[in-house]
Amino acid sequence: MHQGMIETQVSAGCLLFTHSACTDLQKSDAADCVLYTQLAATKKHARFTSTSAWNDTWLAAFIRFGWALNTHETLSCPALELGPGSVWGWLKSKWPIFMPNDMLSDSESALWRSVSSRPNQPAVDLLARQALGPLVPRDTSDVQKGQKVVLQFGFLNLNAGLSVALVSFTHRTALKDDFVFETLQPHDIVGNIDLRFYSLRLMDLVYTPLRKNVSQALEGRRPSLVCALAGADA
Repeated sequence: MHQGMIETQVSAGCLLFTHSACTDLQKSDAADCVLYTQLAATKKHARFTSTSAWNDTWLAAFIRFGWALNTHETLSCPALELGPGSVWGWLKSKWPIFMPNDMLSDSESALWRSVSSRPNQPAVDLLARQALGPLVPRDTSDVQKGQKVVLQFGFLNLNAGLSVALVSFTHRTALKDDFVFETLQPHDIVGNIDLRFYSLRLMDLVYTPLRKNVSQALEGRRPSLVCALAGADA
């Protein structure tokens, strides 16, 4: 794959990477469902305090819209097992065989170009606001002291298959907005690092009757929750 073949955007708390050869309809279907399902999950459960229930609701919404679940994997890893590393590095180290390996390195390069050249861009700020929870002070009685991170990565491949990874953990101190490549230390992680991987494919017969309503429902939400990553193809 060559530079410029990956289109990148932030959709609420998801980094979405799309193969540029996908059709406009395939791109819009995936993007709308990625956003709508997050909103549906957040309507029922708190993303940062009820992450497991939030994720279950998110997945149920995807399936309801006609995305067939091909396979999935759920991991809960001690921080010492993963060792010092970044969120992206942890993702790569546990990447299942059913996820699109051919897109992983190109997506990483595109994301790195973007955040390293323009760390203060609106898309980075949007992702931080959506994926980083509020910092819980150490002087509270809350067991999960620190900052909860709940971040999704979506990959729409050339064949319009959608793979989604979710990474969630709690960090003892506040993270920077461009935290995805920041090296984190195991002793700064509270509890385990949870990783969930899903391979999905859209069944057009199910989604086609829903497409218009989903798109219309998002008209007022896209401007504030969807933003392209600048500099990714520079």
